Amino acid sequence: MGAAVALPFALRGMCAAAQSASAPRWVLLGTDTGKGIYRAAWNAATGTLGPVQLAVEAARPDFFAKHPTLPVVYSVNSESGAGAGVSSFRLDPRGGLTLMNEVGSQGDGPCFVSTDATGEMAFVANYTGGSLAAFRLTNVGALAQAIGVFKYNQAQHGPVAGRQDAAHIHCATVAPGNRFVIACDLGDDVLLVFPIGPGLGDYVRVPQRVAARAGSGPRHVAFHPNGSWVYCIHELDSTIDLYDWRMERGTPAMRMREGSTVSTVAAGAPARSGACEIVVSDDGRFVYACTRGEGSIAVYRVDANTGSLSEHQRLSCGGTTPRYIAFDPSQRWLLCCNQESPGSVTVFAHDAATGRLGARPHKFAAPTPMFALWV
Repeated sequence: MGAAVALPFALRGMCAAAQSASAPRWVLLGTDTGKGIYRAAWNAATGTLGPVQLAVEAARPDFFAKHPTLPVVYSVNSESGAGAGVSSFRLDPRGGLTLMNEVGSQGDGPCFVSTDATGEMAFVANYTGGSLAAFRLTNVGALAQAIGVFKYNQAQHGPVAGRQDAAHIHCATVAPGNRFVIACDLGDDVLLVFPIGPGLGDYVRVPQRVAARAGSGPRHVAFHPNGSWVYCIHELDSTIDLYDWRMERGTPAMRMREGSTVSTVAAGAPARSGACEIVVSDDGRFVYACTRGEGSIAVYRVDANTGSLSEHQRLSCGGTTPRYIAFDPSQRWLLCCNQESPGSVTVFAHDAATGRLGARPHKFAAPTPMFALWV
């Protein structure tokens, strides 16, 4: 048992600052049933996209990560069997991608990939396979061999029939300090806290188990900039919970805050509407979440003393089935990937002072978009 994982949120503010300085010119879009990875020119002044064009053919590339120092992008190939993999691509200045190599993801349905802060390792969460894998990276950023695989074979599962029949590792988020990682298991209503490398030598470690509410289906977590509050969005009952995080004698302690639960759907809406992505503003004053069944984006105000959330704004995602939301590096714009009918990207103006989003987003057609990355 055991594994290590990666770094999407713990250094988000640092990465955003670096990206702002380099003025990214392109947005890469991951897809569900499109032909591969798409690209579009990005205008940071107007929050608009140029023509959406195929950058490189790839099999179901629905989640990306970028190497911390090299012009290399990693993408999962979210399939099963021999097609389940993760790929590395060389990025050129015009948003073009050239395949470097591909390796098996060590489990079916890979849904998440990230790299550590040193650029020595990459990590993949396999949803259907219920596993987490760590890979070495070469000095040019290509994927090398798997150096650790954690396969979670829990004896018990959550109560939601058809959704919690097995382990479903959905994401992995590195805690501040880059020493521990939180992985969500949607199938067992549990958050798994792993010690991570590089430098530990042994990457197969037994995680701490932190309980979520029964039937909630934890999906993604996001750290507040203060490093002490963690927000977990739950897919199955469309809620967010607040967890307290602190270190006790070098060991992380993570506990759910009683009474902190808020809904991501409007009052009276069906409980299981598919909450999806959660984002914390760089200043820590607001939290943003999207929910698929309702087709909404919700904005929450963060209490500065307690970290608790209160609904601040709710609006349509501007499309169908919002799978992913993210701020551009300047945080002037929030982009939403709407997967279906047949797919679109909506870009909302963001008022950092009030936390509110503009009611009339820019809208761009795109083939089943699932993820966005500024490069």
